[in-house]
Amino acid sequence: MSALRRRLGLLLLPLVAIVAVWPIGRMVHDGWELVQLTGQVPQAPPRGFDWVHWVADEGRIVAGYVFPNGPAARAGIRPGDVFYLLDFQQFFNLEDLKQAIDGQPPGSVHTYALFRDGNYLEARVRFTRYPTFLYPLSPTLWQFSLWGFALGSFVHVLALLLLFPLARRSRRARFSLLLICVSGLWFFSNLGRLLLITFLGPPLPGGMQDRVFQLLTFTGLVGWIGFPALLLRQIVHDLRLNRPVLYHRICYLPPLILALAMVLTTFHPSLLPFSVEALIAPILFYVCCYVALAAGLTLLLRSGRSTPSESWNRSGSWLTLGFSVLLGLSVLDVVPLLGLVTDSMVGWLIVSVQLLSVAPIGLVSLATLKLGKVDLVLERTLVYSTVLGAIFLAFVGGMSLMEPLLQRINAPWQVVAGLYVVVLLVLFERFARWLRRELPAFFSTERQRTRQMLSRLQEQLRQMFSLEELAQRTVEVVGAAFQARSVRLFFRPTESTPWISAAYHPEPPYLTERIVETIWPHFRQKSAIWACNPELNEHRLPGELHALLESRNVALVIPITGEQRPLGLLILGDKRNRHEFYNLEDLDLLRMLSSQLALAIERLHLLERERALIRQNAEAQLVALRAQINPHFLFNALNTIAALINERPEEAEAVVEHLAAIFRHTLNTGGRSFVTLEEELRLVSHYLEIERARFGGKLQVSIDLPATLQSFPVPAFAVQTLAENAVKHGLEKLRASGTIQIQVQRLENGLVEILVADTGVGIPALWEQNGQATEGPLPFFGLGLRNVMARLEQLYGRRDLLRFESAPGQGTRVRLLLPTPQTEPASSANLNP
Repeated sequence: MSALRRRLGLLLLPLVAIVAVWPIGRMVHDGWELVQLTGQVPQAPPRGFDWVHWVADEGRIVAGYVFPNGPAARAGIRPGDVFYLLDFQQFFNLEDLKQAIDGQPPGSVHTYALFRDGNYLEARVRFTRYPTFLYPLSPTLWQFSLWGFALGSFVHVLALLLLFPLARRSRRARFSLLLICVSGLWFFSNLGRLLLITFLGPPLPGGMQDRVFQLLTFTGLVGWIGFPALLLRQIVHDLRLNRPVLYHRICYLPPLILALAMVLTTFHPSLLPFSVEALIAPILFYVCCYVALAAGLTLLLRSGRSTPSESWNRSGSWLTLGFSVLLGLSVLDVVPLLGLVTDSMVGWLIVSVQLLSVAPIGLVSLATLKLGKVDLVLERTLVYSTVLGAIFLAFVGGMSLMEPLLQRINAPWQVVAGLYVVVLLVLFERFARWLRRELPAFFSTERQRTRQMLSRLQEQLRQMFSLEELAQRTVEVVGAAFQARSVRLFFRPTESTPWISAAYHPEPPYLTERIVETIWPHFRQKSAIWACNPELNEHRLPGELHALLESRNVALVIPITGEQRPLGLLILGDKRNRHEFYNLEDLDLLRMLSSQLALAIERLHLLERERALIRQNAEAQLVALRAQINPHFLFNALNTIAALINERPEEAEAVVEHLAAIFRHTLNTGGRSFVTLEEELRLVSHYLEIERARFGGKLQVSIDLPATLQSFPVPAFAVQTLAENAVKHGLEKLRASGTIQIQVQRLENGLVEILVADTGVGIPALWEQNGQATEGPLPFFGLGLRNVMARLEQLYGRRDLLRFESAPGQGTRVRLLLPTPQTEPASSANLNP
């Protein structure tokens, strides 16, 4: 069935093209026969116009509407005047009068004999050219035409603003831009003609205004002829009917013939037996044929693909098809539609048809226009329109109020008006800035909601301390903000690290890490956005990779680029509503988000490196402490063993056993930052037993460890370092015996206190504290105490866990405070041995 429909569509293309040239072909044929009969090309006189709409009223011919600024109005003709004579010739039939007026050359002056309220009067009217495709038949129709073409021109300007940023990326966007530019020729030219006549009056033949008017007519007809051809070409391309070439190339024949006829009748009227006004019916018939063909092909070959042509809904296509066919048959007099209505109704109908060409512009280009910065363009347009309108009203109103005052004081109004304009510009410049700031908040849109969600995410990025949390939170917010069906995020801080990924509503077929590895070299080489829509695409992937991403329902790929290199990819699927598209505003927001993500990833990576360096530093300090302790132990222990081996071999053997236990403990805890209190105090006991042997019994030791705290984690070698300092700097200098007391208890605030007290000489630097505890680090700290203090700060994040008390003759008391895992969550990960 689809192949049959395609063949039928291909058959319709040349068939409709041939039918579209029938009126112009008939005109050429009639002209050729006339040439054969007369032996020369007859000159078709240009059509004249008096700018009066004559109507039949109870057997009389009456001036129904007189254009206010036209030659008839300037000659004194008013609405309601009853026609009597034209150049002293009487006409009793309205159609005869119209033909007589049309046959008069532009620039000629004619005398009208009229009756007004029973009084006879005469008016001399100088005819102008007939305004092609303009209908001054009533004030309402004229104003409707003026405002309709103004609004249509405004729509074209908006469409051009939306398409210009897209045209450099996509051929389809460039063609849509060309389509709107050609349609704009018709709208802008007609608007120019309407404004020219409204403000300056109808142009008299031969002047500059007349030449400008003819040029605008010519450019307008170029747009009117070219627009249907380009519209049909767009439909043919979207429905893939451009093969074979002959079938759609023949569709260019009617517009080329009409364009040639228009050029000849405009610039070389002697070559053809008809004028440019005679082309109105052929052009209108051609437009009806091509618009009907576009609507018919859309209905016939509609598919499930998302193409601009399918933006025409079925009801709109049927309505367009029926209206175009009916109007086209009426132009051929097959259906006497135009013959059954009045001139005013015909004017309304044709003007409406002209204005309705905006609908195909919007419908066919809708998919492309949605990709532009729609909200931004509309917002700025509304701001500027409001400000300019307010300036105009303020100027007109202000000058109207000041006019009586200026007349009384005889002030130069030009100077006053100039100063008033300056004041208005200053005031309204501030008003424009305020409006641009407040208007988006007043008209809160979906885009505004997206910006707010992304702004909140950027604030949250600073408070995240995990790459996994960053990835998951990002895809959730992006998916909700952009209404995406699925979102995937892949990144890695360095090339050597594995991918970190997160998914939001993933859909089959899934985007795997293997596929990301396949496309990653292309994005690492060129960090640009890839988009399924060619209007947004900035990165041209190889065809097979492009097809691969499309098969995985990928709509956008946003590179995440750091200062030095790309870090990853943010991948979005289609939007949930299949009628919505990503546009340039979305791309700008996603670019901003990717920059923030890159900064957050690099920050968290640096934080991870800093944490790793801190751990490595603590471990290195622990290794250095062990390396320092082992030679010290070995030196003192060997001296003690040498002194005891001859006199007291049993004690020497015990010292050897204690020394072996110390080295065994060092080997068993080599890779551990924490040990239990039981293990640490066992090490301290072995150390103090060796020192007792060295001191010859003058050293007394007391260790008190409750059973409930035996498994409590303590930094390795922390208590041993305190005990060693107590022996080396407190008791070695005493001649009498000394005592070391080690006591462990849990305090009421949840901390575990390890007290190491000695009865040595004390620390003179602390004597001025009068027995008050002093927190480290302190000036007298050696390498061992500095090491313990630094490790406590790194592991627990506190500097008040090591406290010293000393007084003359009372020795030194050192309190080591250890937080429990329950009271210090930040360090709980480091407390498990």
